[in-house]
Amino acid sequence: MMGWAGELAWTGWIVMAVCMFAFWAVVIYLVAMMFRTDRANGPGRTTEEFDPLRLLEARFARGDIDSDEFVARRQVLTQTTGTPDFRQEQGRG
Repeated sequence: MMGWAGELAWTGWIVMAVCMFAFWAVVIYLVAMMFRTDRANGPGRTTEEFDPLRLLEARFARGDIDSDEFVARRQVLTQTTGTPDFRQEQGRG
């Protein structure tokens, strides 16, 4: 009696190797999915709904604000230099 391994041809070994590779690939994938941070409610959430400029554009598209208010607010949001930070002014006095 040769045992079960002696009856296994080379195709059986290849099938076993492929199945073992697939098993470990699934295990690694599931572990990685448990620790990923880009979930919908996770800490790495970077969606467009929190972008102030996109919110402003959506309000303008819905008709909540008129074109003059949209231009003025967009200018404030895209302004990078000029006025100092409001929080710094509050701390001074």
